[in-house]
Amino acid sequence: MALWQRVVMVVVVLAVVLAGTFSAGHMIRQKRDAAARSRLKAMATAINVDFATIRQEVERLAVYTASLYGEQARQANLAAVDKSKYQLADNGVLYKPLNDGNSAVFVSGKVPVDDAVREIIYFTELLDGKFREIVQKYPEAVQVYYNDKNSGNRIYPFFDVLTQYEPKMDIPSFNFYYLADEKHNPGKKGVWVNEPYVDPAGRGWMVSAIAPVYVNGVLEGVPGIDVTITAITDRYLAQSLVNVMIVDAAGVVVATQDYMANLFSLPPLIEHKYLETIKSDTYHVDYYNLLKNRSREVREMAEKVIKGKQGVAEFQNGKERFLIMAEPIAELDWVILAAVRQ
Repeated sequence: MALWQRVVMVVVVLAVVLAGTFSAGHMIRQKRDAAARSRLKAMATAINVDFATIRQEVERLAVYTASLYGEQARQANLAAVDKSKYQLADNGVLYKPLNDGNSAVFVSGKVPVDDAVREIIYFTELLDGKFREIVQKYPEAVQVYYNDKNSGNRIYPFFDVLTQYEPKMDIPSFNFYYLADEKHNPGKKGVWVNEPYVDPAGRGWMVSAIAPVYVNGVLEGVPGIDVTITAITDRYLAQSLVNVMIVDAAGVVVATQDYMANLFSLPPLIEHKYLETIKSDTYHVDYYNLLKNRSREVREMAEKVIKGKQGVAEFQNGKERFLIMAEPIAELDWVILAAVRQ
């Protein structure tokens, strides 16, 4: 065999070997990507189902709360309640000073505490049992409450409301109340406060399922079930086998693993520090928004998977290439992202 023939044969063999290696590597990446997509879809489905169940629970709680306003139930509950458990502070706040294993109570005094305001607190005391059941039933639920139109708050578990809340606080001006009103919620169903906010009760960043209580066409109050961002991270993200991040429809990070925060050059997500009581809605700042990220590559990727609702987008960080996968969480209008190195 001539030398040139031997050279050609070697080249052909090498080409076949390299093609086989490339094909095998491609198949491995395809299987890995498919497995990551499957795990991401399963996580999105689990979150969607869990949160839909919590929203349905708060709808049932609203129906039960409305029933307490009926005249027969109202009079029966007023006759049974121990009114001595409640005290009026010098600053006009009605509260329950002792922890009896039930809810804390706070009426801010924004609306002067007269007999009619007191009666609502008294006859809604039966909510305490429902609150305990919900917290025990749902590991994601950190607290349950009922806010009424008079800036009254019944909340479980118990805590020291006088040190946490501000006197004369206008509770109906907070998002966890007004987002349930007829203007924001004409369907009068359960809805999610799905943009993370800082809880005035001191629980940190959270989202809330809320539902309106209408009596004779009047919005009397709004019950809610709170889920902290920490609970979401611990329950869904901490044990994930893929690198994941949850963002809302505006591109703001809801919860993330450290790997994803570093990949997209985000500051660490930290809990709010309660240096003073919270007086109004408080939200994440823009530097946790992927659509406003300082990196053009991050912004372009976010535009595709969040606004464009694409299920996948390529992303390059330095010399590293990634496939960013996205799955919707329809219940909350969120998107869960996963990064797979290519």
